[in-house]
Amino acid sequence: MERAPVAASTRALERWAALGGVLYVVLFVVGAILQFSGAPSGDAAPSKVIAWYSDSGHRDRLHIGWVLIGLGLFFFLWFLGALRQALIRLVGEGFLPTLATVGGAVYATLALAAAAVSDGIRTMNDDTYHHQVFPELVHAANDASYVLHSSGGAGIGAMMIAASLAVVRTRALPVWVGWVGVAAGIVALASILFFPWFVIALWLLAASLILFLAGSPRRIAAG
Repeated sequence: MERAPVAASTRALERWAALGGVLYVVLFVVGAILQFSGAPSGDAAPSKVIAWYSDSGHRDRLHIGWVLIGLGLFFFLWFLGALRQALIRLVGEGFLPTLATVGGAVYATLALAAAAVSDGIRTMNDDTYHHQVFPELVHAANDASYVLHSSGGAGIGAMMIAASLAVVRTRALPVWVGWVGVAAGIVALASILFFPWFVIALWLLAASLILFLAGSPRRIAAG
């Protein structure tokens, strides 16, 4: 007798968790702006790097950006859980839901590592006795965090392709939507070029909203 309310509660949780994709994109964009907007580029003069990172207000901004990115990735994991359940309902337990889940988890892991490397090294002068800034290490942190995050494109690309192929296979949406998703996932593999992250963001926003709307009680009752 209690299974129906429990099932309804679980579906409601999954529906709201799907919006984690939207929250992730918004929080990541805001966090990235705080982390990198106005900061000296990698080829900036050492004196300029030292002056910028010696400002405690700038370092505080980096910390806030790191927190927002981490919180965004927390919500991404809720989205990933909702996506996994939706794929299982579409195609059953098997290859595509597993690939999507593993791919998303790989991306989240590398993105968290990238955010930690970026914030930890770029603000390390908070912990040194003389508050000394090391421009070479700042440059290295920028490169390492970017490559780490871009490497996650392999994971999120696999997630996008797997989910989109499930749509193509089941025709849960128009087939062309699925193939556009597959193409977006392939583009995500080249995320080292930066512009694919705009494609990834659009895919996440679309998938998040589709899952949320598909989980409405009215649609479930109609189905």
